[in-house]
Amino acid sequence: MLLTALLAIALVVVLGLLLRMKVKVTAVMKSERMKLTFLKNINHEIRSPLKMFHQLAETVGKPDLYLSKNEKRNISDQMIYNANLIATLLDEVMVLTDTEPVGHRLLIESFSPNALCRRCLEANMHSIFHRQAVRLTFKRDLSDEFFVKSDRHLVELIVNKLVINACKFTEEGEITLGCNTSERPDRLVIYVSDTGKGIPEGRLGSIFSYFEKPDDLQDEAELDLSLCGRIAKTLGGELVHDNRYTTGTRMVLILPLR
Repeated sequence: MLLTALLAIALVVVLGLLLRMKVKVTAVMKSERMKLTFLKNINHEIRSPLKMFHQLAETVGKPDLYLSKNEKRNISDQMIYNANLIATLLDEVMVLTDTEPVGHRLLIESFSPNALCRRCLEANMHSIFHRQAVRLTFKRDLSDEFFVKSDRHLVELIVNKLVINACKFTEEGEITLGCNTSERPDRLVIYVSDTGKGIPEGRLGSIFSYFEKPDDLQDEAELDLSLCGRIAKTLGGELVHDNRYTTGTRMVLILPLR
């Protein structure tokens, strides 16, 4: 009788260990699938700016080339924009690898949200240069002397990625970047709104779920939003889709005021 009881207990313990091991193995496999998809996406995205650098190098390398001031400025703007794209992609890689095992160590500093937004707009100005029907604008609701404390680099990474996505999916109209403290009490709100085609209604429930369901990833925009949402949580805030906005897409980054 005692032996039977001991065997039963041992069986329960073994089954419990096997169940825990299965959960861990499943989590590892999911993490590996997620990382593989992420790296494939980075590989795909980084080729476009590298191809542009190659084309620009061939252009300026011609021995008989003469460039006007406007042409020189255009080439310079293209190089800056594509360098910004590559830097953003590398930042995403660093954030992902940093947040997985131990959590990102926030580097808190004081900065102006207005200045940060203007920087992001300037960095992406060339992306709509060939589309005269699209305007990039900044809506100023805060004083330039208004400062907040957060990890400026991570905030800029999120905002820059939101502007890049808006530029990708807006063929005409306007992309507006703004910040305020009036939409949410005791919070800083930074938003990017556009007049693009918007996010399909059937996708709204999954745009931030890449890290939960990597196999369901439909495009790189979903990965970008999921990563940005994850970074926002690291900052103590959140990234949300404004479903009241119906003329395109409006993404809202909400951060605590420190």
